[in-house]
This record gives sequence, C-alpha cells and structure tokens, in this order.
Amino acid sequence: MLLRNHVRDLLEIGRTYSTFHPYLRRHQEVLFRYPVTSRRDEEIALNEPVPKIIHQIFLSDGRPDTLLTKYEPVIDSCKQLHPEWEAHVWTHRESETFMAEYYPEIHPHYIGYRQNIQRANILRYALLHHFGGVYLDLDVTCRVALDAPLGDNSSVPTLTHLPWLTPGAYPAGVNNAFILARPQHPFLTELLRRVPSRDLSWGMPYVENMLSTGCMFFSNVWMSFVLHAREKQVQTADRMYVLADEAGDMEPQMLRGKVVTPLFEHGGASSWHGWDAAAVVLIGKHYGYFTLVLLVLAVLLVVGKYGANDEELGLMKDE
Repeated sequence: MLLRNHVRDLLEIGRTYSTFHPYLRRHQEVLFRYPVTSRRDEEIALNEPVPKIIHQIFLSDGRPDTLLTKYEPVIDSCKQLHPEWEAHVWTHRESETFMAEYYPEIHPHYIGYRQNIQRANILRYALLHHFGGVYLDLDVTCRVALDAPLGDNSSVPTLTHLPWLTPGAYPAGVNNAFILARPQHPFLTELLRRVPSRDLSWGMPYVENMLSTGCMFFSNVWMSFVLHAREKQVQTADRMYVLADEAGDMEPQMLRGKVVTPLFEHGGASSWHGWDAAAVVLIGKHYGYFTLVLLVLAVLLVVGKYGANDEELGLMKDE
C-alpha cells in the first residue's frame, strides 16, 4: 500500500509538469494580469473583499522567539502598507492549539512531521481555510497595498476582491509563499482533506516536505482541482487565479530566489533546504525527462505486478 501511494504521488508530479502550461494556454482566464490593462467581459469579483488579515508564521523549534526580530523590517513593510489590517505572526504554541481545536483530524500529522517547514505549510492552509485573508512568508517584503484600487480598467476593485490568488512556480505549478484566499475556499477544503494520505516517508527531507505539504503537494492538488472544476459550472466565489503580468507571463510575478516583483520583494531565504535540495532542483530543470522516467517506472511497476500475479496463478495450477 505504501509503495502504491508513493507511485501515486510521483504520477501526480508527472501530470502537473505535463499539464500545467498546456492548461493555462487553453484557459487564459485563470491568469490575473497585474498591473491591469483591460477589463474582462465576465464578472469575477467577490461582493466583499477577503478578510483584512495578514498571516505569517514563525515556528521557533525551541529557539527563543526573540529571533523573530530579524524579520521585523519585512513584517513592518506590510503593516505600513495595510494600516487597517490585522497582522498576526503565528508562533509554535498558539499554532498547535489552533490545529488541535479546529483541525483535530490533521493535528496528529501536524505534530508528527519531522520538519517545521511541513508544519508551517499545513498551518498556512488551515489558517486561510478558517479565517481567510493573506498569507506571506517571512522573507516577502510588501511593495504595494493589496487593497489598493485597481482603476476603471479592472474587473475587480482591488486584488482582495478575488476569491483566490497565488503566483506561479518554476518549472510548473503554483507557489505558496503568497496566498490570498476567502475563508472556506473549496480548494483549501480539498487540500486539507488530502493531508493524511500524503504523510509519507521519502527518506529525503526536501522531497518529503515538497510532496507531503509543500509546493509540489500544493501544485498537484491545484492541478487536480482545476481539471475537475472545468467539468462543472464554477461559482465566482470558488474560482482560482494565478498572477501574471500584462502579457500573461507568470515569471515576472514569481517569488523565485531573490527577486523584485510588482507586488513584493522576495528574499529567497529557503532556510529549510537540506542536502537533497540541489538534486531536486536539477530534476526541475530537466522536468521533461523526469516526467518520462516517472511514466516508464510506473509502467514497469504495473507490468511487474501483473507478471507476479500471473506467475502465482501458474504455480497454483501446477499444484
């Protein structure tokens, strides 16, 4: 069973890598172009903006919370641009209490993860599901107020009138360093539903985080969700958008490494990266070959399984 779940997750990566960009080429409406240059024909705005809350997370892992002071300039940049918003930095004790109270079915996995980054990932999804608002990593400096008016050309008064917004990720998928969401968004419901079944050991810290809670898990569920959503009429409040520039290019809005985007400055800390990160990044640069290898391995596993079953049946007949 465990091996089957590992194969499932690997096949999901292959699907995300092979499907993400073709899907966006066919569904340009998923891209939210910022700064806005033209008005959409469709109505995409929420009646009310998402709650005015900025969630950030600092899980100290036994270290003193005073270490949070190094992030104060970044935190203050967002506070200054959003003076009427609540800004909350979630620390270890209150985070565990929150998960135990509101997500008891996930709490055993939350406390059982080997890495704090896994807990931070799950916590951001749960906070946005429960409260809504905006999540930002602690190395993301705000450059623009997210509730600033977008002007007459925009289909929404502000970015905060969108039900869901994230940047794209390289080489495919979506990034969880910035998430804007309404409370109880069905994607977050589905994301949290899948948490227990994705809590697997992979033997490599980077891979284990990425596939159990991190950006690859986030992207795989995103891809599955939008593919199933296209088969039915999606309500305005349930739609999802990916940040792009005026031309529909996601890269200028990506929070990838040390970079300045129209909305943010990203420090590119990646402090949780372990010894295996470089190997995975190399795979990402050659994801086409990697996808092909995953498919070949999956076929070999299936053939091997049926071959073993046939051999077992043959032995039973001989007996």
